[in-house]
Amino acid sequence: MNTKIIFLSFIVAISFSGLLFGQENYRNLVHEGNQRFDGKDYDGASSKYMEAIKSNDKDFTAHYNMGNALYKSKKYEEAKAEFEKAEKLSQTLPDKTAALHNLGNAYMQMNQPEKAADFYKKALKQDPYSEVTRKNYEIAKLKEKEKKQQKNQENNSGKGGGGNDQNKDDDQKGDKKQDQGNGPQNEGKSDQGDNSKQNQNNEGRMPKNLENAILDKINEKEKETARRILNKNSYSMPESNEKDW
Repeated sequence: MNTKIIFLSFIVAISFSGLLFGQENYRNLVHEGNQRFDGKDYDGASSKYMEAIKSNDKDFTAHYNMGNALYKSKKYEEAKAEFEKAEKLSQTLPDKTAALHNLGNAYMQMNQPEKAADFYKKALKQDPYSEVTRKNYEIAKLKEKEKKQQKNQENNSGKGGGGNDQNKDDDQKGDKKQDQGNGPQNEGKSDQGDNSKQNQNNEGRMPKNLENAILDKINEKEKETARRILNKNSYSMPESNEKDW
């Protein structure tokens, strides 16, 4: 009996040691990826993050940072896929908000402002006070409307000009179409595993009626703010989720 207990204890000890080693290896790979990302070696960073994902594909950090590196490399479709995985694996509100925001960024770069607006809105429901997400949402909505107007104009032109004139808001007349993309992704998530700055429970979320009131206010100011931003020929930078590495 004692021999059996000793043998089982030995197996448990080996399994526990293997688990600890796997976690340490994962953190080291993410850390190496972060260092390469910081040195603007985005392909090298992607390679390290991929190794980390193979070591542990159920953690938010490697997928999120992989998305950032791919975004920097202008591989927006691939970045989108990683942000989608990160969003599903997120366990805190800041993580979920960051993944949703960056999904919006990826869709903006892919010239799909309608989908970008959807993800920015989802991010705003998680964090209604994010000024950066709000501005990007407004830009996406403006671009969505502009895209629809252009499509309608093309359709009417194809009918020999027989269509009705398009209704266009006075505040958009003369506006020039700007570059669709948001600013480049600058942030990576720490490999340290310290979530003390992020642990926010759902009890800290804003009441639903207040969220809706804020979003309604956003819609009212949408055109004015977006036009002001576009006239400055700039897009908001993606929300920072940067931590000490």
